[in-house]
Amino acid sequence: MSDERTQLLLQRYFDEMLTVEERSELSNMLLASPRARDEFWELARWNALIRQWGEAEWGRRDAETLALRPLPAVVESRPATRKVIQFPRAITQLWPVALAAAAVVALFVSVPSLLPWNRKVQPRSVAVLTHSADAVWEDNGPGKQRGESLTPGWLRLKSGAVQIEFSRGARVVLEGPAELQLLTDNEAYLRDGKLRAQVPEPAHGFTVRTSKFSVVDYGTEFGCNLPLEGAPQVHVFNGLVGVQQSSEPVEHRLRQNQAVQIDKDQVHAIPAQREQFLSDEELARRERASVQGHLIAWRAASKALSEHPASLLHLDFETDRGWSQSIPNRAWRAIPGSPASMVGCQFADGRWPGKGAVEFARPEDRLRLNLPGGYNSMTLLAWVRVDSLPDRPQSLIMGDGMGTGDVQWYLSRWGELGFGVHIGKVDDPTGWRYHHTDPLFNTGNLGEWVCLAATYDTATDTVTQYFNGQPAGSDHLGVRTLLQLETFEIGNWALRSGEQWRAGIVPRSPNDSARNLQGRIDELAILSAPLTSEEILRVYEAGKVDRADTSTFVKNTR
Repeated sequence: MSDERTQLLLQRYFDEMLTVEERSELSNMLLASPRARDEFWELARWNALIRQWGEAEWGRRDAETLALRPLPAVVESRPATRKVIQFPRAITQLWPVALAAAAVVALFVSVPSLLPWNRKVQPRSVAVLTHSADAVWEDNGPGKQRGESLTPGWLRLKSGAVQIEFSRGARVVLEGPAELQLLTDNEAYLRDGKLRAQVPEPAHGFTVRTSKFSVVDYGTEFGCNLPLEGAPQVHVFNGLVGVQQSSEPVEHRLRQNQAVQIDKDQVHAIPAQREQFLSDEELARRERASVQGHLIAWRAASKALSEHPASLLHLDFETDRGWSQSIPNRAWRAIPGSPASMVGCQFADGRWPGKGAVEFARPEDRLRLNLPGGYNSMTLLAWVRVDSLPDRPQSLIMGDGMGTGDVQWYLSRWGELGFGVHIGKVDDPTGWRYHHTDPLFNTGNLGEWVCLAATYDTATDTVTQYFNGQPAGSDHLGVRTLLQLETFEIGNWALRSGEQWRAGIVPRSPNDSARNLQGRIDELAILSAPLTSEEILRVYEAGKVDRADTSTFVKNTR
């Protein structure tokens, strides 16, 4: 990598302008190059000096300029003389810093994207998807999960139904097929489909726009139907609604139990029919039925994963949530009487209501296990909900020590998925071989359930990592040893005395060893063979929140 690229990334770092891709690139540079690390510390020192000098000197220079007296209007012609300006010694000693500041200014001029007003602004959330029943989204549109924040943009629902709660309080039930564009926290555009809106007093003025008319709610409940074929309709169930056609300035007022049909710019009164629109109660019933269908299908696929010939560990977290402090290992090769011991962490809901999970929230929360033996190849797989990205790595699976062949699987502070194997001498913190993906987690997917996987194939010396069934990165590690875990932890990292190193990444302090996960895990498996990309995808398809059909995975993993 060129020195120019290193300098650019370092400058963007100190100006807090790195993209997630650039942050990953710079991290790899610092890990690989002592020279890059030296440049980092040198630039950090200059950065601090420039800031200190600027605070002290810019105001003084302006004051000196204002103190100068203006020249007279007419001056006598005389030979030009040179005046020598004597600068205070404190300023002459800061010339190197000033030159560095000028270089920074030149960088801003030559690279306009570094300017703060040219940064990409992330859109703010205007609503939340609160409920979902058998929702199927268009192939070219985003799949949405229950509880997901929604930013302005299109929702294209192929079938099923969802409930959307706007930030101002309006609550909308949308039935597919439908296309709804979120405009603001109190306004939407309906291209086609059917919705019912409940509008509390703080959200009065909630507006649904269409290509032909707009509906403004003055409280409290109405329905709007724009079929692909036929005339659109507006029904008022409670309160008062205004309907205004695009071609007319006059607003039609509809009250409780009134409805209109708009046909060829003509407004016709029709009977209000509440039963044409999905109620909250019916949506809740459908959602419960959908969840039960997901659970039944997932349990069938989960059993197949437990019975996989290479299965060493399979935690499905389907256990009594009473006073139990252990999670049984469902894998057919499980060592009898060796469950995962819970330390600190608590039971919680998983991907669906009623699905078990374990929540990791405190520094001491962890699961402890033992898996003896060495393995030529390995697959690590987990369904995880990451709730935050602290300024440190977070453990998924980490062995207690640093022995030859020990494995670590974790999330980096930048949201990358990391996989490491120790090939050096015992307790040597420099003996790791790592692979990191590009950043996978950001503020947009925190709090969502995702499927993570990593495979190592000794035949090709290749590690491949996956995010939601798709390859996220692959590399040759240069590992020629058996992989092992022995005593290890899920969601944390137990360190022996003298091992307070941050493996592969320079720590902030000698005691910076926290690796506790902040989030939940509701399924985890370890296999002694590398699953194929097709098998990883089937695991994801079987367990993803929006799908219940798992017959393909069950059939192909027995």
